[in-house]
Amino acid sequence: MSATNHEIAVWSLALILPAVLFVVALSLRQRPRIGGVAARTSERIVGWYAAHPQLGLWLLLVLLPLSALILSSSSLVRTWNENPRLQDVTWRALAAIPAHLPAVSLGAITLVAAGVLGMITLHLMRE
Repeated sequence: MSATNHEIAVWSLALILPAVLFVVALSLRQRPRIGGVAARTSERIVGWYAAHPQLGLWLLLVLLPLSALILSSSSLVRTWNENPRLQDVTWRALAAIPAHLPAVSLGAITLVAAGVLGMITLHLMRE
């Protein structure tokens, strides 16, 4: 019996949650205006990961997200192979890109600009 995409999505989310927790704690720890409980909790989480490199780094930050990537990718490939309607819709969408290249380019540039602006804003907030 094979797992459904819903089950695989839940498992993949569970596999990446420890890494997400670490990244959120790392970013909260570096915010100068956050004080009190949030800063102390973030510091404890980051400290625990640093104190347990075999478990924290290798298992929770590398192996579990890598497992989620492999599990999710294989599920996507399986879904792609078993669903001709998904293939048709995807190929038609990709074939329409050249006809709407200016709009697609504007969308991509907008996303890149938002990402750059977000990174610069985070950098300025740290100082």
